[in-house]
Amino acid sequence: MSHFIPHGFVPVLTRRFPLDELLRPHVEALCPAALYSVPELLRGPAPLARLPLLIDSGGYAALSPGSRVEEVGGLGHLLLADGTAITPQLVHDLQTMHARTGFTLDFPVPGHMDDSEFYRRRALSHANALWALAQPRTFALYACVQPLTDPEPYLLAGADGVALGGLARFSANRERLTLEVARLRALLPAGVPLHVFGIGHPESVRAVLAAGATSADSSACQRLAADGRSWTGEHVADASPPERLRLALSNLITTQHAELPLTLHPLWR
Repeated sequence: MSHFIPHGFVPVLTRRFPLDELLRPHVEALCPAALYSVPELLRGPAPLARLPLLIDSGGYAALSPGSRVEEVGGLGHLLLADGTAITPQLVHDLQTMHARTGFTLDFPVPGHMDDSEFYRRRALSHANALWALAQPRTFALYACVQPLTDPEPYLLAGADGVALGGLARFSANRERLTLEVARLRALLPAGVPLHVFGIGHPESVRAVLAAGATSADSSACQRLAADGRSWTGEHVADASPPERLRLALSNLITTQHAELPLTLHPLWR
């Protein structure tokens, strides 16, 4: 299986919501790639067999109530509230089975967390990345970092790219997005891919790509459609499943063409 470097917007799919299941065949027909996380793969076989898959560790769940980050043998393990353990080895095994592009197991830190936990999680994320980068692999592997992290140690360890997390909560602040992406891009050698997690608004995708990101991902297309809304301003009260699917498709197409400002998009109403 050859390495795959994603470009542009990549939709995130889950196995939990009806709208994701309805949208899945359209994603396979319209998109160059899709992203699943490890917790979703644990629910069943990987779908979209004909589409290159990006497999994320699911480390974002460290922000969920009831989850814990524990150190085991010098590496970080994520224990979910339901008892599921996400380990670097599990992530590596599932990526080996399914991924064209994978991401290391990192642990985001919420803004209210104290300094000691912040540095503990950062150290465990670093250890996990170096461990994963030392394993034999058949897929492109991106090292996950948070803002203000020096990417050089990961590049020296053989990372195929870098993935920037921690910006989803700033999605509406395009100035902040531009600053953080441009700051990291300036530290990367030319040609090293830079992925940004959790950015789905078309204008925000446009901002991070213009600032030097190679790709971005989000499930926002479905989440907005589930509320009966589209990026182009349409709102359907009490939307039926077919209407939600239509809105999700509109959102997906709009975001895939994020280089075009929303006000100039053909779907704009």
